[in-house]
Amino acid sequence: MDFANFEAANFSPALLPDGAVKPTAFFTGGFQEGNIKLVDICIVKFKNGRGVVLSVNIAHVLVDGYGFNMFMHRWAEINKTLVEDCTATDFGVSNVVYSRSILQKAVPTPQKPLLSELYKMYIPGGYLSRLVAWVSPGIRGKIVESIHASADISISCFHVSRETLDQLRQSVKTISATDQRISDNDVLMAAITIAYAQSILKHKSEHPDVGLASWLKPTLLGSSSKNPKNFVTVEAADIRHRIPNANLENYSGNSAISMMMLNPIELLQMPASPEVFTQVALGVRKSTEGVTSEYIAQSINGGDAESDVVLRPLIYKARVAERLMATNFSRFTLYKTDFGWGIPQFVAPANTKIPKIATFFPAHPSKGGVYVHLVDSVSILQQMRTN
Repeated sequence: MDFANFEAANFSPALLPDGAVKPTAFFTGGFQEGNIKLVDICIVKFKNGRGVVLSVNIAHVLVDGYGFNMFMHRWAEINKTLVEDCTATDFGVSNVVYSRSILQKAVPTPQKPLLSELYKMYIPGGYLSRLVAWVSPGIRGKIVESIHASADISISCFHVSRETLDQLRQSVKTISATDQRISDNDVLMAAITIAYAQSILKHKSEHPDVGLASWLKPTLLGSSSKNPKNFVTVEAADIRHRIPNANLENYSGNSAISMMMLNPIELLQMPASPEVFTQVALGVRKSTEGVTSEYIAQSINGGDAESDVVLRPLIYKARVAERLMATNFSRFTLYKTDFGWGIPQFVAPANTKIPKIATFFPAHPSKGGVYVHLVDSVSILQQMRTN
């Protein structure tokens, strides 16, 4: 394989050899056998020494985006030292903290009754999620992997320029007539929520469930409402800088929690005018600022959930049309990860098979802006492109 072919195809992972980009999102080994894979790294070398492709997958229970970024920079730092001096043995002392105890000590004890917003995040369960929760972790991983592997899933990449982001932020500020801070994430989330909701709602109206399927889906695959009033967008929120007097900057473990945005479907079906866009963007800002110490405490330590509650989004998300999960990597310095031969030409999420996930990645410095990677069915993504 030559780098020129990879570049000409816009860095499509489809060109890579089988197994080069095959992330395992769930544990599929056995605890007792000790064969659970936590980290999976595949290195593909191009012809004529023109570079390599690194496929790096780390179990989400170990790290979040922040921790992944720390891992990549530390790995690159050590490798760059060896490139400059292959006999080097002193790589400095890492100040990374891996123990989850630092997070447990920082999170306060919940003081109030469980917030109703947290209950709203739970997707209703069904027989399938209860069955998967009952089996062993190894079998559970294989079941969930097979469910996603059999789905008609694809991934599309959209570029949002720096100029567009600035224009959208300025538009929201002008229309809202407020000095409230509006971030890139606010407008990105608003844009993907409106475009995605309109696409899936149109697709759903053109391909309704009828007959036996309309009864089986709610009963077996999850009891979601036939006519929901709200579109649910859930975004991962990093808590490292949200707990007062907590020093979590060097913690590399998973410290992400979920924050939720509810937008009336009636609103999202309206033409995407500047006023509608502003209303959705301000809702994102409100949800972001609502991730307080108490919200964090209740998310991590509050209430007892049913055994299958964590599995429900993984199993039923493809069946709940009015829902999207988003995560933002655009703030991470992924293009400063230098292994000794310069920065990467392209950084993107692995070729995942989990549907209804939007991921924001930074674009190359020469291009600027943000890449939006969206995973869903081929027909939904086609509708997105026509939107």
